Amino acid sequence: MSTMRAWVYRTKGKPADVLRLEPDYPKPVPTSSQVLVRVKAAGLNPIGYKSMYVAPLKFSQKVPSVPEQDVAGVVEGGDLEGTGLKLGDEVFGLLPIQETNKTCKGALAEYTVIDKANVMRKPASLSFEETASFPLALLTAYWALVTTGELQKGTRVFINGGSGGVGAYAVQVAKAYGAFVVTTCSPASRDLVSTLGADDVLDYRASPLPAQLKAKYGNEPFDLVFDTVGADPSVWHKCSGYLKPKGHYVDVAGPHMDGSLGSMLSGMTSFMGRMLRPGFLGGVPRKYTFGIMAADRQMVDAVEELVRAGKVRPIIDSVFAFEHALEAYDRQMSSRAQGKIVVRVEA
Repeated sequence: MSTMRAWVYRTKGKPADVLRLEPDYPKPVPTSSQVLVRVKAAGLNPIGYKSMYVAPLKFSQKVPSVPEQDVAGVVEGGDLEGTGLKLGDEVFGLLPIQETNKTCKGALAEYTVIDKANVMRKPASLSFEETASFPLALLTAYWALVTTGELQKGTRVFINGGSGGVGAYAVQVAKAYGAFVVTTCSPASRDLVSTLGADDVLDYRASPLPAQLKAKYGNEPFDLVFDTVGADPSVWHKCSGYLKPKGHYVDVAGPHMDGSLGSMLSGMTSFMGRMLRPGFLGGVPRKYTFGIMAADRQMVDAVEELVRAGKVRPIIDSVFAFEHALEAYDRQMSSRAQGKIVVRVEA
């Protein structure tokens, strides 16, 4: 049996407590419709560490497991029929959480397997680390804004969290489609966010965000709100002051849950209220969608074209060596990252 180095967790818990670098973990074998990739870089995402220990995500995650969904590398084999790819081609792609929580074959290893429908050709102008920052965050931004929010030229959109992994790409996607974009960040991230093309950038620390939004945009409300943060429930509860009556609130963060039973129960109660409580019973009279992105080939092709055309540029906070993946998770979990955290698997 062929083996490889891989970061693996065999029990549930925080990365520092359960994630270990194993020198002889079984190398994955591609099945039909899968491409074998020698991993050059892997991007980290919040859902990666949350699947290790945060309820309810941890309940659907099998172990032992290799974490993470974003990969960039070189084609080593597998089913290449209909892809136009050949051995040695440089690619990047997505390992959907809906699959990795069952197969346990993530990106943080020397090799992984990807469904060929989720593989994209890496532009020669971008590095493996840069392209590894794209898949989940960029596809999530596209799903929320275009597929779900029906964003188009002239749409007025508020993106909560413009410096995070998803938010930084969401601002760029929205501007690429010709939308009017308002976003948020801390003062420390303003220089970065101001380069992304947003029409207005609000400091969420200056005063309560709903009050800022209502004061500035209550008379010209938004068509779409995209919440990538979720930490402040008042952004949803008070959105009637700045989101049009037929506007759409798309949420990929949801109520804050830290893994404790109490936070899970309060979070699930909040979810139910957001999705089911009608306005006449005190609910918010706006359309609400929460979801975990599920990509299809049309979305993958659209995102690949955005990258290839240079309409979205990589936003990377930091790159860590493979052996220092635990430090990468510390940075990811600090909530201070500006853009994506990437692990260089092979130099």
